[in-house]
Amino acid sequence: MGREDLKKSMEIAKRNKIAVSCYLITIGIITAAYLLEVVKQNRTLPYFITVSVVIWVPGIATAVFNKLKSNSHVVRYMILFGFSLPWGILLFTATNDLVVTYALVILIALNAYSDVKFALVTAFVLNIINIISLILSLISKGFTNEAIVTLEIQVMLILLCGAYNVFIAKTNSMLNSGKMHQIEQEKNNTAALLNQIITASAAITEGIEEMTGKMKVLDDAMNRTCTAMEEVSTGTGESAESVQTQMVMSEEIQNKIEEVSQHTDAITKSVKKTMEAVKIGDENMRNLESEVEKSKLYSDKAAEELTELENYTKQMQTIIELINNVADQTDLLALNASIEAARAGDSGRGFAVVASEISNLANQTQSATDDIKNLITNINNKLADVDKAIKAFLEGSSKQHKVALETAGSLDAIKKDTGNIEENIDGLAVAVERLAEANKTIVDSVQNISAILEEVSAHSSETYESSRVNSETVSDVMIIVNQLQEQAESLKQETND
Repeated sequence: MGREDLKKSMEIAKRNKIAVSCYLITIGIITAAYLLEVVKQNRTLPYFITVSVVIWVPGIATAVFNKLKSNSHVVRYMILFGFSLPWGILLFTATNDLVVTYALVILIALNAYSDVKFALVTAFVLNIINIISLILSLISKGFTNEAIVTLEIQVMLILLCGAYNVFIAKTNSMLNSGKMHQIEQEKNNTAALLNQIITASAAITEGIEEMTGKMKVLDDAMNRTCTAMEEVSTGTGESAESVQTQMVMSEEIQNKIEEVSQHTDAITKSVKKTMEAVKIGDENMRNLESEVEKSKLYSDKAAEELTELENYTKQMQTIIELINNVADQTDLLALNASIEAARAGDSGRGFAVVASEISNLANQTQSATDDIKNLITNINNKLADVDKAIKAFLEGSSKQHKVALETAGSLDAIKKDTGNIEENIDGLAVAVERLAEANKTIVDSVQNISAILEEVSAHSSETYESSRVNSETVSDVMIIVNQLQEQAESLKQETND
């Protein structure tokens, strides 16, 4: 779709929107008027509902269609016929002749299109419907003078309004045609001027493009030169810094070599002392291992003796139990003897004395055996504590023996590793001497390189500064050229539009 078509489509959509809005407002006012008639009981509710349906169904259909196709010419005819047909029904059923004035509002609203052909169609349709409704009304009500006068007024009113609507549409069309002709002339003049501007702009653009190409070549060359010199300058500067850093590091390395040599001597002495200490520790661990084994034997012997002592205490408990049994039996015999002596009377008194002594002796025996039993119990408790202590000692001795063996093994490994360290230290001393000689050679070479790099850096800095100034000049020229080219392109684009 071209620009002209788009403008026409937007204009039609705008006119349709205005006409539809006026149409909906008009039928809304008509609906409110008839609702008021119902309230005043001049019209019935079914009649109001019928009128509402008749006028709103085409109104809603027109509004929906305008939403879907707002730039369609069909919308204007939907408004015309959507209003005219219900208006004809209202005219035929009206009790007031002023209902005819509703058509005047639609005539004004449809004048928004400024279309002579559509104005003629509108005037024709409204007049035909008006005449038909009046004829039907006369037939139903009779041909009275009042009715004929009203018919004449209504016909002349709609006829004149329709004619004026056509006249206004034609006038607007003529005015619009004159304006369009004037606009067209101005457009042609503007197009001629723009063609001249385009020709000049094309020539300027061509020259600018040629100049831009050459300036780009020059700018690229200057950029490459500047970049190369910058890299050379940076590289030489970095190399000089690296050389200086290398010299400092070489001196530090020399100092570190001397420190390493001193530490190597100290480590060698420490390793020798460590070897002697390891030998002494190894001998001590061997002696400790022997003593631990002896302690283990003595502990095992004590455990065996303690076991025998526990057995003896158990035998003593058995004997004590036997004595208790004898004492119980003796006490029982003494009780029986006392009973028999009591039965014997005076002849049994001596026997009673003996029985009493035997009972006392049994009680003393019982008391003594209880004391001995308590002592044996205490001895057993102490033996149990001694047994726990000996077992703990045996367990500790076993762990100590194991640790002693592991320590002896570790000392052997330390002794072996210490020997290896001593050999490596000797090799390290030789390597340190060679490293010192090589570092001295590096220092001499770095000093020569530093002097050469200082000269290269001085020359590259001068060249880089000159290249940078030239590059800035070329960049400024390129900016001006680009601005001219953008302005020429913008002018060309505007003239094409």
